Amino acid sequence: MSSSKPPNLDEIESIGLKILADLGNFTATSYWEEAPTGYLAARARKAGLNVAIDSYGNLLVLKSGTDRSAPGICFVAHTDHPGYEVVEQDGRKLTLKTLGGVGLFAGRAGSSVIVIDDAGNRNLAVITGSKDASDEFGKSREADGWLGTDTVYADLSDDVELGRLPRPVVPNLVDFEIDNDIIRMRAADDLAGCAAVITALESIASLATVGNVYGLFTRAEEVGLIGARMAAKSMLLPMDTIIVSVETSSILPGAEIGKGVVIRTGDRTATFDHEAEAYLIEAAQHIKSNSPEFKIQRQLMSAGGCEASAFKAFGYSVTGTAFPLGSWHNRGESGVEPEFISKEDFVGGTVLIAETAKLSGTRPQGILKRLSTMHPEEGDRLKVGRDTGV
Repeated sequence: MSSSKPPNLDEIESIGLKILADLGNFTATSYWEEAPTGYLAARARKAGLNVAIDSYGNLLVLKSGTDRSAPGICFVAHTDHPGYEVVEQDGRKLTLKTLGGVGLFAGRAGSSVIVIDDAGNRNLAVITGSKDASDEFGKSREADGWLGTDTVYADLSDDVELGRLPRPVVPNLVDFEIDNDIIRMRAADDLAGCAAVITALESIASLATVGNVYGLFTRAEEVGLIGARMAAKSMLLPMDTIIVSVETSSILPGAEIGKGVVIRTGDRTATFDHEAEAYLIEAAQHIKSNSPEFKIQRQLMSAGGCEASAFKAFGYSVTGTAFPLGSWHNRGESGVEPEFISKEDFVGGTVLIAETAKLSGTRPQGILKRLSTMHPEEGDRLKVGRDTGV
């Protein structure tokens, strides 16, 4: 059962922002997520949580429940962000392949990037251009503001031998900064989700829950939800586990920055499950009963896909949350820019995860149960004066 009061907001905020700032220091892109994964695993172990790495490099964190037969809840976030990797080096000249969807400016001359050599050093380089989009799909992508090719060229600023290729490359943007209520960072998507999940798990680590509570930190989401799909296909989690995607997703009408975390009813691929969403709704109602000023939004966020759909494809019951995001995938109005979210949305979303986790192993009834409960007198007025014959 849920506790009588929500988690301490000040503690959630201070710990969550510290974790998010730490994660922001990592230059992670798809297939190169070892650093954030290792950091999250270390925090989980320190909090007394169980830690495992599956055969695909996904990190699974477990807080055991009191009833092994009860259905658990898993909060899923991904550790990667769109970027590039070096596939060829000729002196200072580099050929890069994109990893995930990046905007047009990411392939335009003048954009600054960070190249990580095999010793782990950051090396500056400048984009010099990209291969032309060669097919209709690529051209349509560019018409929508996305780079329509996966081949980009760059020049290193110094003479550096990068070592064995490929090597990861990320935009040269601020790791993490806060300006009033706005958090700006290179990779809010989805390091904010990772920070929220581990912060929430730490906050309930010593509390009893009926069912297991999991945090799953996946790899290679930006290149096809690969880590999540592998986890779902291999049944890393029991099939009765409720899956909650914790994402950082592009703003839309009804999903706006500063107006609260979003309960996500679906994505570009699928609509999600009410039975799973009922956990989030009940948790949100409990928080609002103690803190009426708590902000929350509810929306189908169709700009992109998320890991809930990967699990839904394999038969899991899924729902999701999202932090509304500006400059999605670093697509700024005038160039490659930091992503940004609301600090208040981040803290509120973390509290929602923690409160939802306490419901693991229970069966929230939600509004549908109330609608299906009929009192005999409800239909009486409809019957008055009517001939019941056909």
